[in-house]
Amino acid sequence: MSGIVNLVKWLLIIIGAIATYYAVSLQIKYDGVTGKIISEMISPKLHPDSMAKVYMPMANTLLDTGDIAMASVVRVKVADDVSNEDVEEAMESIATAESVRSVGMLPLSEMVEIQTNSEGVTKGHPDFKRQRFLKIYQYCSPRTAMTMVDHSDAFSAYLPCRIALIEDKSGQRWLYTLDMNAMIYGGAPLPKYLLEKALAVQETMNAIQNGGAEGDF
Repeated sequence: MSGIVNLVKWLLIIIGAIATYYAVSLQIKYDGVTGKIISEMISPKLHPDSMAKVYMPMANTLLDTGDIAMASVVRVKVADDVSNEDVEEAMESIATAESVRSVGMLPLSEMVEIQTNSEGVTKGHPDFKRQRFLKIYQYCSPRTAMTMVDHSDAFSAYLPCRIALIEDKSGQRWLYTLDMNAMIYGGAPLPKYLLEKALAVQETMNAIQNGGAEGDF
């Protein structure tokens, strides 16, 4: 019995030593990260919903998939009876109704098909090299964009808002966009005027994405 107790004791000592080693390593490598985490726990600076709405969902997805990109996006499945043209028309219609400007489209799969097929080899030709569908749609509300950048220059990296229509390797189509929760809730609470604008943009992008997926004008 005493042997088992000693074994457990040594296992706990080893686990404690490993934990201490990694804590010290992180502290040295990342210049006081441990102290910053402790400080955040004592005197929070982040939005109170940051863990529930951003970091825990992101961590769960990252651990499930190993894909950091998947952990930072929102995706919606496109209905089987909705064509790509219907998706595009629905999204453009909703954007116009919401007073959001369409500022560009990037037909990536079409561009690659042009680059990889010889002259005269078009769709329907037996030698045609088809790409899975991928097209990027870009939207922007200029005044809201400038308000966000006035708060933080880093917000410019989120602009313009983008939605990607992509056909996955099994043939299923999806609409992807960045998860705006990271911008809204991931840091310190936004000023009220900016929070209202950010939530309005998020609601609009959700409407465009969901409406496009259903072909709903």
